[in-house]
Amino acid sequence: MKSILVVGARGIPDVEGGVEKNAERLFPLIASRGWKVCVAGMKPYLQTGQFRGVSLWRAPSLGVLKIDRLIYTFATLFKAVRMRPEIVHFTGLEPALLLWAYKLIGCKTIVRYGADCHARPWTGVRNWAIRCAHYQLRWADSIIAVTPALAKKLRASGIVHNVHAIGNALDRADDFPESTVSPVNGDYILFVGQISQKKNIHSLISAFRIFVKSHPEMQLVIVGEWDKNADRKQIEALGDDRIVMLGSLSRSRLAPLYRGARFFVNPSIREGHSNTLLEAISLGCPLLLSDLPENRDLRLNAKHYFSPGHIRSMVSALNRAHANPDVFRVKPDRFPQWEEIADRTICVYDKLFEEDPAQRATQAAPSRI
Repeated sequence: MKSILVVGARGIPDVEGGVEKNAERLFPLIASRGWKVCVAGMKPYLQTGQFRGVSLWRAPSLGVLKIDRLIYTFATLFKAVRMRPEIVHFTGLEPALLLWAYKLIGCKTIVRYGADCHARPWTGVRNWAIRCAHYQLRWADSIIAVTPALAKKLRASGIVHNVHAIGNALDRADDFPESTVSPVNGDYILFVGQISQKKNIHSLISAFRIFVKSHPEMQLVIVGEWDKNADRKQIEALGDDRIVMLGSLSRSRLAPLYRGARFFVNPSIREGHSNTLLEAISLGCPLLLSDLPENRDLRLNAKHYFSPGHIRSMVSALNRAHANPDVFRVKPDRFPQWEEIADRTICVYDKLFEEDPAQRATQAAPSRI
């Protein structure tokens, strides 16, 4: 039984974040197919030692986020030294800062490449760390880009070998409890995601305040945790009762919000393969989304898209979806399930252990000694 150490997911299950959602859905399926999987997480995001056949290991913590991230970086390496996994699966670029060290101890390495991997919004030490990790991608055994658009960007940067495009998947209806009661009454537009600059929430609010002049009964419901760089005071200072801030909610509490929304909006200016979009599709929620290349990879009808940099385009899209939300629903049967994503990921794993022809020839040749 080959073993996998997963590095970069803060924890599972029911932890907010695209990386964590991917880990929660994907790795139990991989474990069920005969792989030994260990997810290395952080306090307080791990509450148990096991989840659906996946072992959970918590890195040491001092309770200070920046220090804990640094501790996590080195603690997971020491975990790999002790565990000696065949594969280390990095869930993002930043956790792969010490990829070279994992290679030195004999691990095969896979890096999951998302939207944050390609962007360059950082400064200082973090900017150096991201650049250093990006340079090391040339040594990774395989790279999993979450959309074809990101795979294309990787190839444009000179990384052309062992790049695979494998995104996220739809959830099954039974993954969401029916009994949960929605915390919002009335007609509303829904946004789910981190409240940050990359999610373009300020533009969505500006567009909504124009849109709501013609539709005063509508509310904008925003679900997600605040990024430290988001201008929270500016939003709260608006004092608009029609903008409902629910904060961070567990994934199990999102289902009634998706089911009750008039439509869902993703206004991001930087995105990977959005789990919230796929959740909206899974639950039959009509949707609008920004026309980023990564979102275009979903290949939806043109009516679903708008320009995230133009308020008028966003207002026009809100009006279209409000007038006839049913035509903005997306049929789920065109998207993969998590079982397919697990099978495709295992194929990537298996290829790491295929002997190349030169190696087989060397082993087959008789010894001259």
